[in-house]
Amino acid sequence: MAEKKKKSFGDIFADLSMPILLILLVVVFSIMSKNFLTPLNITNILVQNVHVAIVATAVMIIMISGGCDLSIGYQMSVAAVLVAKMMSVHKVPVVIAVICGIVLCSLLGTFNGFMALKLKSNTMIVTLGTMAIFQGISFLISNSKTYHNLPRSFMMIGQGRIFGWLPINVIIMVVIVVAAGFVMGKTAIGRKVYAAGDNPEAARLAGLNVGKIKVLSFTVAGVLVGIAAILLTSRSGSADSGTGVGIEFTGITACVLSGVALKGGEGTLWKVIVAVFALGVLANGMQLINLGAYPQYIAKGLIMLASLYITNKNAKGM
Repeated sequence: MAEKKKKSFGDIFADLSMPILLILLVVVFSIMSKNFLTPLNITNILVQNVHVAIVATAVMIIMISGGCDLSIGYQMSVAAVLVAKMMSVHKVPVVIAVICGIVLCSLLGTFNGFMALKLKSNTMIVTLGTMAIFQGISFLISNSKTYHNLPRSFMMIGQGRIFGWLPINVIIMVVIVVAAGFVMGKTAIGRKVYAAGDNPEAARLAGLNVGKIKVLSFTVAGVLVGIAAILLTSRSGSADSGTGVGIEFTGITACVLSGVALKGGEGTLWKVIVAVFALGVLANGMQLINLGAYPQYIAKGLIMLASLYITNKNAKGM
């Protein structure tokens, strides 16, 4: 039996780079702002990044299967304006509107996967095209309007609290992340997604329907995006065609920072979630010390470049 290779310091550091970054950011901002490490602010960070964590989970599933979806932001936009319009204008019951939004996003995700399969083209290029389609659909639904006056029962999803302190949307996020982590890490379905992304040809020879697995990955991701759209809309209390736009890049950033391979077949969900909240802490902390959005962009870019450097250096040392 072959001896198991021991992890080098570089391997260990690469594995723990995101938790280390998160801890460092918390320490630095706690020192720089007395308002950072308060129960209210920590809760705000959690609540503000609930939908981002779910979107990042969707992005990870697609990337592990070997794809990339640039249309996620406008999928959220379509679902948000549809659900908000159904409830505020047409007085559709909350449950029916929510189900419609999630089902719609699953269909949009399936459409992406199906088009990538049939066109036999890079998923990034395909979803760049579908992004434009979804953008048009969103504006056709909203007619460039913002929808307010959403039902209180709907708003409770994103703003409600249990026992007066535990946010409902955080509970939903935890359940989804734990379930997704279990499926991807502990079940045959998850192993098939990893196999399809890591080496599609070998997966085919092993009898796996790689095309079906990739389409299913887009479908599941669509469901998660739909849930994220519901959580974001219910927290903000309004929706327009700008809702969720650009969030795919935050999700991709979190995945890249956490070591999800762009080629597919590699990635760990807990690292992705840590990366999401590291980015959330960075944004929150910089706002508290009166640094605007532009310095945040620079900081995020530098962190991504540093993460890529550590990952590549560690890979070369193997």
